[in-house]
Amino acid sequence: MSTVFSGYWQPSNQALLSNLSQLSEYAEQNFDIEISIPKMLEEVEYRNLVITELAQLGHQDINKVIHWLTHPSVTDDTHNKATVSGSISTRQKKLPTVLLITLTVLITLLVLVGSMFWYQNSFNKLESPSHVPLLTSTKAQLSAAQISVTNSNLATNQERPVEHNKPLTTKTERITAFRLHGSNTIGEKLAPMLLEGFLKTRNSSDLSWVEQSPLERTLHYTQDGKEYAIELKAHGSSTAFNALHTNSADIGMSSRRIKAKEMDKLATVTGHLNKLGNEHIVGLDGLAVIINQNNPVKQLSSITLAKIFSGEIKNWAQVGGPSLPITIYARDAQSGTWDTFKKLVLKKHDKKLVANAKRFESSSELSTLVSQNEAAIGFIGLNYVLHNKAVAIAASQNSGAIYPTRFTVGTEDYALARRLYFYTPTSAPTIVKDFAQYALSNSGQEIVAEAGLISQNIKLEQVYPLQNAPQKYQEYAAKAKRLSLNFRFDYATKDLDNKGKRDLQRLVDFMANHQSGRLVLMGFSDSVGAKAKNNKL
Repeated sequence: MSTVFSGYWQPSNQALLSNLSQLSEYAEQNFDIEISIPKMLEEVEYRNLVITELAQLGHQDINKVIHWLTHPSVTDDTHNKATVSGSISTRQKKLPTVLLITLTVLITLLVLVGSMFWYQNSFNKLESPSHVPLLTSTKAQLSAAQISVTNSNLATNQERPVEHNKPLTTKTERITAFRLHGSNTIGEKLAPMLLEGFLKTRNSSDLSWVEQSPLERTLHYTQDGKEYAIELKAHGSSTAFNALHTNSADIGMSSRRIKAKEMDKLATVTGHLNKLGNEHIVGLDGLAVIINQNNPVKQLSSITLAKIFSGEIKNWAQVGGPSLPITIYARDAQSGTWDTFKKLVLKKHDKKLVANAKRFESSSELSTLVSQNEAAIGFIGLNYVLHNKAVAIAASQNSGAIYPTRFTVGTEDYALARRLYFYTPTSAPTIVKDFAQYALSNSGQEIVAEAGLISQNIKLEQVYPLQNAPQKYQEYAAKAKRLSLNFRFDYATKDLDNKGKRDLQRLVDFMANHQSGRLVLMGFSDSVGAKAKNNKL
């Protein structure tokens, strides 16, 4: 920082520009406040307001720059100079004592007259409901991105109003590129990572997040000299389809598949969202049933789980645990995680969630509370297990319990595996379709894995013989590795589902990179319907 400020507020003043850049950087890094340097140079009112407001934040580095700006060393009326926030510049040469006394008296009189005029003017304005007075904010009132100046030029005897909850900036309003609404499981961590990765492939710059609330934020970025914003709201899967219907979102994020009634309602607005071009499986997730790490219970069957969450089993001692009343935690009614659990566990066994279950909008909050309560049980996305223990789940009383791992979820063998979806309207703009395609790509799927979810990129894993499995399976299990995918079909049809159709291309790419290997395709079916027909299929 230069030792003194010349007092010349001009673009040619390099020392001034350097200090203004420092001030802007400190304000943005520490308080998310944007400052317009050109306007600082051009408009005295804006300059005074910025410095006055920033001075109240109490930041050491910011105060150093403000002190430099408000203590210029010289005065030269031939230059574009203006004093700031009450600073008084003096000439290098001392003035005579009599002149100083005279000036002091005159300044005092001017201040008194000005104060009386200001008081009378302000009092009159306050009586008018249409007037917005200048707010002198205290440090406690200021937070990130809460200071703004109106764009209109006010007369010199008027006060400049301050709008809160907006950044201090004179930039033109950002262009909204697109909007994502829906699943908290996707929106809390995965979607932000995918958005950043996608924008980097497009050589976007100046990426920064502005958080409006824990579940709502906006990604700002610059592309080809223009400023854009992407809106992200993660209040639950059901809100995705409501937002698509009202055209307040361009992409719906869901941790469950769209329901038939939702699809019918949206058909005239978005097209059929169950079609391959509109439904994008962006990753897989295991719905982990979590308990406190100090709880000795290791596995539960699906029916036992249903009885616990419906309140029929009330104490851990009934399932081999400690003698503690069970505390039930569940996601809220808007959540796709809740819809999946209800479908795979409660509805499967004709049960309903107990009335005293504690419901949560945030996955992270639910997980944290389970880790703090030895009597608690909850269900959560696999990447939110955190400081808890996931129990193994058996699909039925007669089947083996399977732990949720990346591989068992990737093959969808785990009883509570689920898919994560992006839904895009048929008429979606190109950038939306490009983003969805990026999420499905190898690069996008690597980000899915980084986010703690299950990538669809094909992996190999050693498998072992299974009890009661066919002899042919046992033979191959002993000498081969298994691919981390299963081809599944739409219910009651012989057509591959949308994931299966995209997995075909993934398999082709995998085969191109493993040309010396041999692939064995094994078929299996559920036990619903005639055995002969299932075998034929």
